[in-house]
Amino acid sequence: MTLDRSTPPPRSGPLEARLPRIERRRLDNGLALALSRANSTPETLVELTLPGGRAQESLRELGVASLVAKALLEGTERLTTVEFVDALDFLGAELRAGVDEDSLVVSLRVLDRHLPAALELLSEALLEPRFDPRDFERLRALRLAAIRTRGEDAARVADCAWDRLMFGPHVCAGHSSLGTELTIGACTPEHARAFHRGSLDPRRTRVALVGKWSADEATELLSPLVRRWPSAIAATNPPLDQAPSAAPRGLYAVDRPGAPQVELRIGHPSVDCGHPDWLLLAALNYPLGGQFTSRLNLNLRERRGFTYGVRSSFEPRSGPTVFAVSTAVHTQHAAAAIREARAELEGYLSGPTEAELAFTREALEQALARQFETPAARLSFVHTVERFRWPDDYPLERLRRLATLTSTDLAALAREHLHPRDLRVLAVGPREALGELGEAVVELDIDGGPLVGR
Repeated sequence: MTLDRSTPPPRSGPLEARLPRIERRRLDNGLALALSRANSTPETLVELTLPGGRAQESLRELGVASLVAKALLEGTERLTTVEFVDALDFLGAELRAGVDEDSLVVSLRVLDRHLPAALELLSEALLEPRFDPRDFERLRALRLAAIRTRGEDAARVADCAWDRLMFGPHVCAGHSSLGTELTIGACTPEHARAFHRGSLDPRRTRVALVGKWSADEATELLSPLVRRWPSAIAATNPPLDQAPSAAPRGLYAVDRPGAPQVELRIGHPSVDCGHPDWLLLAALNYPLGGQFTSRLNLNLRERRGFTYGVRSSFEPRSGPTVFAVSTAVHTQHAAAAIREARAELEGYLSGPTEAELAFTREALEQALARQFETPAARLSFVHTVERFRWPDDYPLERLRRLATLTSTDLAALAREHLHPRDLRVLAVGPREALGELGEAVVELDIDGGPLVGR
């Protein structure tokens, strides 16, 4: 059957009032401001999203983006690390920096009365970072230590190896954001400064702000940043041409002899977040592995006692996405857990039951009634809308579309987007735990690469 992907006409009701409203404005230097007013708390949240993420790294620069994010919090040209931290503490401000696939994200949280002073510190950290050689060497040493001990955390090993399987070795998404001993060992303050400078294009930067301020007031508060950051500063880190390439379907293992648990990842590549069905995929997944009473959790946790919890998801990201089941099970149950997960995915191709569909509609509607109550939740909403260019009312659009669909419609959606016969199965634990499956096993190293010398 053909699934009707048209969106029903908007409806009015109390849920519409729960959605944060987004006002947009282009500032003088090209910064794109997205504002959501929140009058219930005395604090303001600000987030800047710059074109300095992992997609701007070459394979010779693995880890530099996240290292730059760490270095931004180590002082400014005017303030040492200690002075910078003390200045933030005096204001009660929280400043963070991190990276995702395509962006460097700097966020600030502070009481309204201290916002101008905190914005001044944010501006200095972003536009006039210190990159002191001694501080940078300390960060680099910590990063190298984390790289050398990365094999001690089975969940981290599984996540890294899974990314390698899903995206391939020729793109940054297929490698750990930590980088490698070679790339981090070769990284200097000058290299990090150049990478940072290459991200400073205000015309490709988004500012999200949540607080009591009007658009005019927010524009005025941000004016010192705008003046300090002229539009002439243009990024030189264009996104690299990176085409993900998933490994063939099959069973893969990172051997951890004697480990009491096995980390499992089971799934396959999926569609881009801009796909017409994307908003419905979260609803499709909800009865399968998106909540505590899901089929996967009731089977593997409640009936079988294999795990403390299991989830599945279509994870939003820039570019092609992934559908994945994630869990950790006792080693003796690893093979059985893989069989049960495969069976649940195969069985779900007939779609959710009418009862599961009704529960999903009700649960998503109830969640919408309360999920934007905090400033942090509002900021996350604005970030998501701006990053993926989704409609401002995308949670309502999902509900409107879901209201018109039957379990038969969702079965068609499941057959289109779930591929239980094209699964990559990754197990991080004792290899012999997979023996009873009777399948060929491809062994990997702790980074998800082919194992050599065995």
